[in-house]
Amino acid sequence: MPLYQDVAPPVPITFEAEDAVTLNRFVKLGAVGNGVAAVDAITDVAMGIAVESADPTAGNESASIWPLNRGGIVPIESAAAITLGDNIAPSANGRGQTAVSTQFTRGIALLAAGGAGEMIPMLVQVEETVIP
Repeated sequence: MPLYQDVAPPVPITFEAEDAVTLNRFVKLGAVGNGVAAVDAITDVAMGIAVESADPTAGNESASIWPLNRGGIVPIESAAAITLGDNIAPSANGRGQTAVSTQFTRGIALLAAGGAGEMIPMLVQVEETVIP
């Protein structure tokens, strides 16, 4: 059993969901104060991972987020196959993907993913937490 299995993720912070956010996917800062929105482009700068799904159109406006500036190990849903040790960045639908050169790297894959929709642990890289 990997040693990191017993490592708790960062303490979540509550934000207002400006649109639907999905559990274990990347989120970005929203357009208004204390708001978050789903990552919807690979060039978005992710600031956290959703701890739970939230959808303001369904009356669920609060979104708990694991902030990426605190480090730790968090679960992320894969967008495609990921190799152990790959740098992870958001895909266009907020899932984790192997980072490309135009992206801010958000973490390192601690396990491989065989394809889309798998949950893998990601070691958060705090040094690239930059909001343009």
